[in-house]
Amino acid sequence: MSRRAALAFIIVLTALPAAADVTYLDQGWSDELRGRFYYTPQGSQMMPYAWFNAIETADSERLFADALNLERYGLLIPERDYAMNPGGLPIGFALDNAWAPYDEARIALAPDVVGAAGDGRQVGLTCAACHTATVTVEGRPIRIDGAPAHFDFDSFYADLAEAVSLTLLDEERFERFAGRVLATPSLTGLAELKLRLAAFQVEITGDAAIRRPALASGFGRVDALTQIINSLAVRDQREPSNLVAPAAPTSFPPLWLTSQLEFVQWNPVAASPIGRNGGQVLGVFGQAVLTGPPEGWYASTMLLGELHELEAWIADLEPPRWDEELMGPIDADLAREGAELFDTNCAACHNMAPYRHTDPSENFFGETFIAIGRVDYRKVGTDPTYVETLAQRLVKTGPATRRLLDDQQVVPAAQFFLRTVGGVIARAMDEAGLTEADKAALNGFRLRPGAGGAPEPYTPRSLTELKASPLAGVWATGPYLHNGSVPTVYELLSPEGERRDVFWTGGRELDRSHLGFVSDDAPGRFRFDTSLPGNRNTGHNYPPEGLNERSRLAIIEYLKTQ
Repeated sequence: MSRRAALAFIIVLTALPAAADVTYLDQGWSDELRGRFYYTPQGSQMMPYAWFNAIETADSERLFADALNLERYGLLIPERDYAMNPGGLPIGFALDNAWAPYDEARIALAPDVVGAAGDGRQVGLTCAACHTATVTVEGRPIRIDGAPAHFDFDSFYADLAEAVSLTLLDEERFERFAGRVLATPSLTGLAELKLRLAAFQVEITGDAAIRRPALASGFGRVDALTQIINSLAVRDQREPSNLVAPAAPTSFPPLWLTSQLEFVQWNPVAASPIGRNGGQVLGVFGQAVLTGPPEGWYASTMLLGELHELEAWIADLEPPRWDEELMGPIDADLAREGAELFDTNCAACHNMAPYRHTDPSENFFGETFIAIGRVDYRKVGTDPTYVETLAQRLVKTGPATRRLLDDQQVVPAAQFFLRTVGGVIARAMDEAGLTEADKAALNGFRLRPGAGGAPEPYTPRSLTELKASPLAGVWATGPYLHNGSVPTVYELLSPEGERRDVFWTGGRELDRSHLGFVSDDAPGRFRFDTSLPGNRNTGHNYPPEGLNERSRLAIIEYLKTQ
């Protein structure tokens, strides 16, 4: 039985209660701002909106965009109407004008970038697709904005690409598709639609190939850095030799506090907010011109203003607080005991409120940020695949990227990523006519005093470090470790031999005793096998001598207060 057929056979959707029953925690956002976060486009252009609504699933005549189909990938169907989402798209899907950042002159310089997907609105993803969660307590749904989503991105996109291919190759499917897309089908219209769909099928099949994981991610994880670098180095440069199969999926991190952190990402390589957000867009269906005449180089679909707005909204997002009425009371005495244990054993790496901040003298503007913990991956002992994949990868440059990389023909992947994204952003800023002060603001003032007194960007201190984040709201962010290989905080505080070798992801019910999610076997969930490369659940043995059961539970109770 194929994987698709097996999924179709075993999936039993557990319907969430009615939309009116969804509870929103107070995280500092109004409903209007929440809707803007969910549905403001950022430059991601996955496929024509009309086509997305007309494609059938690969295993049936049901529409791919049907809510029941999308929910099986962990996507959230909106529980209310939002002005920016007239078609009821899932949270984190946005509409954009096709190739809006390109004027006619730029299209003439790089016509192949536009492709043959047709005119009209495009549908793409936003940060909200991977950073919005609905969790449940005894079945009651609670929205956590900015929390890691339960989205199985890899399966979603692979299945969408397969559905597009079958629509092109199966005449009956194509006729049904055309009937939904064309208001008045004619022989000429059908022929033109088929030509455009054929061109798009080549595009999406190739894109799906460079995203196809060697290690299945499952819910709530993706190998984002490998996919972003593949998008730039393989697709946009048209250099197949740069292809590396995604094999190091990491958990989606929470968004709260990101605007205040010195660095984000599991491997702290990107400090600039516009750099990290722009890189995300270019890795998730955004496009950059890295071939053709030099006049077109570094143009992109990136929506600079919208990305800057996004960062402002995130700055207002507060970590979710444990609601004792909804989730159960906190044992105050045990929490105080846990606070002392945490301070002794954990606080040196995990900076907690009131936060330690960076030295303002190290910043060109005298700004200060929440300091992050950094631990070499060999010392922390967790799965090495993620760090080693980035640190060891090399990328062949092309004429456009070589200009950004000191004319080197082969460079480390991290350097390629930072410089190429930087070049795309620099062009977008120049075309927007931004002042130097405006540019500094978009970079979140992450600039250091450089040689001669000029500001220069923050650069990663090391490629072999992992970030130890503040743990505010950690109860809503399981599973744990950078690769999501430990289902609960209790197991993370336990010796390696007491951690589960196999568990299942995709469930939304909070494990309120151990912190994480209920992760037993159930239809539609993903079997997480920690014996696979990239999935190891080793390391993070703090303190080395271990903790007894009461101490583990005390730290858990303390973390509920944060």
